[in-house]
Amino acid sequence: MIIRSAFIAALSSLSLTISGCAVWPSQEHVAVTNASIAEQIKAHCSQLSTSSQSTDKLEISLIKEQQKQLNTMNEQLERIIAATPGFLNSECSADQSNDAYKNRTIVGSKEWIYVSPPGHHYQARIDSGAATSSLSAVDIEYFDRDSERWVRFVLQHDDESESASLEAKLIRHVLIKQSSSPEPDRRPVVSLTVQLGNDLRYDTEFTLTDRSQMTYPILIGREFLRDITLIDVGREFIHSKYKPKDSGDKQ
Repeated sequence: MIIRSAFIAALSSLSLTISGCAVWPSQEHVAVTNASIAEQIKAHCSQLSTSSQSTDKLEISLIKEQQKQLNTMNEQLERIIAATPGFLNSECSADQSNDAYKNRTIVGSKEWIYVSPPGHHYQARIDSGAATSSLSAVDIEYFDRDSERWVRFVLQHDDESESASLEAKLIRHVLIKQSSSPEPDRRPVVSLTVQLGNDLRYDTEFTLTDRSQMTYPILIGREFLRDITLIDVGREFIHSKYKPKDSGDKQ
């Protein structure tokens, strides 16, 4: 009986404790917590406002700096225009642009050319990246003729069935830089007559060098191509071999 009374008393005490937990926090605690949260929100809003004002000031400063730079550029442009009469009035119509190319001959990336002397056809690579044309030559010798410096050489290439011994007056020497050597290559320059197709025939300067390891014995540079040709790199051998009228010339 005593044990039962003690158990009931303990159960009653536990019930009161649970009831107390169920009503926590009190209204006072709730009010304090809400006030604290409201204060924190207010503080964050104040910080955001201050940050926004700083950002606005920075943007205004950047805009002013950009405007200052733009004004400086406009002043420089005005000085350039003032120093260049007709700068804004120059016009280039589409018709004028087309006329500049209307009379040019289209050539492929590779063409047959006729070289005289020796009066023989050779395959040539067309290369606008090279200033001067280049000819495959070996056994180069210098000699004097009529108080002028001349060059004797053999025009030969692995793809050609015959070689040709030529003599030509020395025009000058040029230095050619090559990626394979730290020292520039000093080459003699001579002038030979070149015929490409039936329309292009010019005296052309060639540098002499051993091109036996190259695919083509002759390279045609932009000094020959300038102002008279347009290169279609997607085509090859557009022009047929030139047929010389002189029966004494080789084919």
